[in-house]
Formats: sequence, C-alpha cells, structure tokens
Amino acid sequence: MSRLAPRRFPDTVTRRRQLEGSRNSAGEFVPGAVQETDMSASVQPLALEDSDIAGGVSAVERIKVFVPDDYGLLAAFGGAEADRVVWQGQEFVVERSTSWAGSHCRADCLRET
Repeated sequence: MSRLAPRRFPDTVTRRRQLEGSRNSAGEFVPGAVQETDMSASVQPLALEDSDIAGGVSAVERIKVFVPDDYGLLAAFGGAEADRVVWQGQEFVVERSTSWAGSHCRADCLRET
C-alpha cells in the first residue's frame, strides 16, 4: 500500500489523550496524565449534511480532521474518554472516528460552549 503524500496533510493539530488512571494506596481513583502529540492533518469544515446535531450540546463549530492512520483519533468507547484535538488555539472533542483502508483516519470533531 502506498503512503499518502505529505501535502495532503498541510495543517498541524495537537491530540490530547487521557491516559489510563489508577488507584492510589487509599483506593482513590487518580486520573492518568494527558499525553499531547503534534500531528500532520487536513482540517476541513463539517458540512451540515455530514453530521447529526448532538442532543443537549450547544455546538460552536464542527470540523472534520484527517490524519495519517499512524496516529489515529479516538471517540469515546467502552468508558474511555474521547481524544481532544487542538487546532488554531481551539479545543475540539472527537465525536466519531473512522479508519479508511489503513491509510488515514477521519474524525468528526465538535467545539462546545
């Protein structure tokens, strides 16, 4: 399989991923650290026909982010917290993530109020 050309990912985003937490000696849950990773991406506006409106959330902005599949972006799954994406100083939460044929990942992201 051929690699995608770097020019397909002209933007840079920062992925913030909450690492797994643990219990301390008193049995209290201690959240894991937040790992930040800079990655090449293609960021595009999310057209209204591309998305469902999330109930109960006031959306300020929606974007779709394409990254090489080496990185991946994760939506909330099985109790794990969703990744966060920082782009142009704004933080977005990953709502949905799809891997495309092992070449790249598409993530629909929402900036909440």
